[in-house]
Amino acid sequence: MIASSSLTKAECKLLDLGITEPSDIDVEAIAWVEGVRVQYGDLIGCEARLVGYGDQGIVTIQKGFDERRMRFSIAHELGHWNYHRGRSFSCRADDWVEGYSTKPIVEQEADEYAANLLMPAFMFNPLARAIKRPTFDSVIDLAAQFNTSLTATTIRLVESNTWPLILVSHTAQGRAWFKRSKDVPDRWFPQKDLDSDSIAFDRLFGNQERIRAQKIGAEAWFDSRGAERFDIVEDAIRISSSQVLTLLWIEDIEMLEDKIR
Repeated sequence: MIASSSLTKAECKLLDLGITEPSDIDVEAIAWVEGVRVQYGDLIGCEARLVGYGDQGIVTIQKGFDERRMRFSIAHELGHWNYHRGRSFSCRADDWVEGYSTKPIVEQEADEYAANLLMPAFMFNPLARAIKRPTFDSVIDLAAQFNTSLTATTIRLVESNTWPLILVSHTAQGRAWFKRSKDVPDRWFPQKDLDSDSIAFDRLFGNQERIRAQKIGAEAWFDSRGAERFDIVEDAIRISSSQVLTLLWIEDIEMLEDKIR
């Protein structure tokens, strides 16, 4: 039994529609129920546009993109429809990934709605807890089940707090952004520049082939006092020609304590 008090607006919508499985999340059908018609066309300067009048709206999605990217665009615009009705929006599908922590609050709210609609916690968290190891191989499997992008799914995994994780994005210019699970103490703050011994460094500047996650000294990622005493599990994957994502799994329980002994 799911406690309604713990559900988000998007999750309540799914349950109201009788949707309890990831494969049943049809965002176009959900949009139709909410009075929003989805159409595809050519847009200039954006990947999605929402216009509405009263209780009727139209979402236009730039045609030709990856299905998962377009699904997120629709869900994001439905977030605007639910929280910011009466305004028009033009958005990029990857706005929430590139500097999402500093974007306007209305965009953050739409992102959150999209994540809750496409990967509702009551479906996502049990599957996340069931994975054997929190690596990109597991994330790829989760992304396939929810038909969501690798980046969005990894962020969802980190935010679910089912595993003690840190997700870091790097470009050649250094750290672009990072996200920690709630259980990871603030002192574990990833360094700006990649250590040459890290998998991420190799993925970004050298060998682009995927290799399995492996242990690495925590000092390669953190300059916090005592980091040299611990090992962490690092996995890295290149998501574009200029960006690499790294998933850091903190296995050692002592690293999760408020203070290092």
